[in-house]
Amino acid sequence: MHSRLAIDYGAATVRAVLVAPGGTTTLTLDGAGEMSTAAHVSDGGIVTGAAAWRQAATDPDGLVVSPLRAGTGQVTAGGQQVEVVDLVAASLRQVAAEAQRVAGEPVDDVRLIVPAGWGPRRRTWMRHAARGAGLAVSRLVEAPIAAITRLDARTAAEGLPVADGPALVIDVGAGCEVTVVQRDEAGGEVVSTLADPDAGGDRLDAALVKTLTAAELHDMPADQRWPMLTNIRAARHALSEQVAVTMPMPDGQPPMVINTNQVAEVARPVFERAGALAAQTLDNADLTLAQLSGVHLIGAAAVTPGASDMIAAKLGATPAPVEPAHAAAMLGAADADTTETTPVEEPLPLPPVRRLITLALPGAASLALFASYIFFSGDYRLSYGNTIVPLANWGVPAVAATLAMICLLQAAALFAALLDHNTPTPVDQPTSRISGGITIALLGGLATATMYAITAGLYFNQAIPRLAQGIVLTVMPIAVLAAAVAVLAWRRGVTPVGGWDGFLTFPASSMIVAVAGIVAVNLWYTVAWPWYFAGWANGIGLAGGLLIGVAAACTLVRHPGARLALTVPIGFFTVIISRTGPAPLAVIWAIAVACWWGVRAWALLRLPPARR
Repeated sequence: MHSRLAIDYGAATVRAVLVAPGGTTTLTLDGAGEMSTAAHVSDGGIVTGAAAWRQAATDPDGLVVSPLRAGTGQVTAGGQQVEVVDLVAASLRQVAAEAQRVAGEPVDDVRLIVPAGWGPRRRTWMRHAARGAGLAVSRLVEAPIAAITRLDARTAAEGLPVADGPALVIDVGAGCEVTVVQRDEAGGEVVSTLADPDAGGDRLDAALVKTLTAAELHDMPADQRWPMLTNIRAARHALSEQVAVTMPMPDGQPPMVINTNQVAEVARPVFERAGALAAQTLDNADLTLAQLSGVHLIGAAAVTPGASDMIAAKLGATPAPVEPAHAAAMLGAADADTTETTPVEEPLPLPPVRRLITLALPGAASLALFASYIFFSGDYRLSYGNTIVPLANWGVPAVAATLAMICLLQAAALFAALLDHNTPTPVDQPTSRISGGITIALLGGLATATMYAITAGLYFNQAIPRLAQGIVLTVMPIAVLAAAVAVLAWRRGVTPVGGWDGFLTFPASSMIVAVAGIVAVNLWYTVAWPWYFAGWANGIGLAGGLLIGVAAACTLVRHPGARLALTVPIGFFTVIISRTGPAPLAVIWAIAVACWWGVRAWALLRLPPARR
């Protein structure tokens, strides 16, 4: 048996599957099972996929979001005219390279999925793009015919009779194409087909982004748009199996919880339009629902909760998904004889340099805060009668230890990737890597807290156990709940929507405000202010207490209105107790951080366990 490669190059993404003697493999593109077809043009050449979106952040004029919808001629991008066929070839070139890497040799049997409505000119243009990528295309296969081939092959493999007669295939990908297919000995013939680019996933994703963020998708910065779309699509897929999921947000924003009711409300007009399109296609073929052998649903958007029922509201019949809906056409075109695809197990990717800088910020803040505590605080003592008792002001180093713990826990995905690169994990145990990363982070955080306590005790000649009790116990609830996250990840075998890196990203606003607040309170508490600055000093202390309340609110909730509402009671309390010094405020903020980790543990607990 020789290798066969089937490629589904769509308006939004490109996917590919390789059928080889060793089995069926979904190719890894851009670190996932699909890659954006967006391309960016500049003087340096053409880049595609996620790299195109990143480059568009600084040069938006060079981005072509969907080459397939840009026509077959030229397009202006990056201040120059470029052939659209070259943009398509640039993406297909990555597919060809990955297929050769997995197969160990060039693949000479290549099948390209094309829409049923494409004519000879558009098909020839697509062949030309594939040749430009070094792919020798042996067949162009219409998506609905490939899906019916897949369906009939699985039915026969299960020992059931294969249906005969015309079938209606509703393909909801980036757009929607509905086709009536008549089965024949050659596989099938297109009887009637209609398409609408606004009745599919692109319109649904844009509507969801607006509902969740109150912002238009095209108004988002280019480097955030593709991660947002990726997370939205992953959330829609996850919601096909559960009621609610936690979705990471780009640019370090706190994750959001999205549920099936939200998606269904936004998706209804999109899928009702698809149902109306299906009814019109059936009418054009001069057929009725009773004359069909079946109504079938394919495409990446087919897994959206309630999609079949919303289409049925306009069509009058409920379509049955052809599993797997997002890859049915690919597998049918490739003549795949397996019912499951085996993804290539790649080592976890290391985060980009920009992300490493973001991870290091709370660590740098922790070191700076502890250094200021050591070098700018005096040896203050309280007198009780004739007895001098050392004042262990452990509030500032406790906040520094909390920041160090946050820094290391945010880097747990990085530690997991490093573990994976050195000791690869079996395919059936993917979550043990992140559990190991979180464990390393916890040990490092507790060691840092202990080191801060010992260093401060030796420097100020104070009782080390007393300092350690204050500093280490402050971060202990965080460590316990983070350990619970590690255990849940290992036991349940689940990965949050959008990956662990986004799931473990702590709100930056909380850290910034907490540092400012604890510094302000410490200045009031330790600095010997001149009498004429006494009023200012009191104001600084009160402002610091209020900032700690704001930091706690930023940790606990995401919405600006909710943060403001929560700041009122918490801020009132923290302003009052700011008179007692930094230590109680450090504990309050650490409790808020621990609650944040408790929410993470609860989110994992609500996810259904992975099938082993």
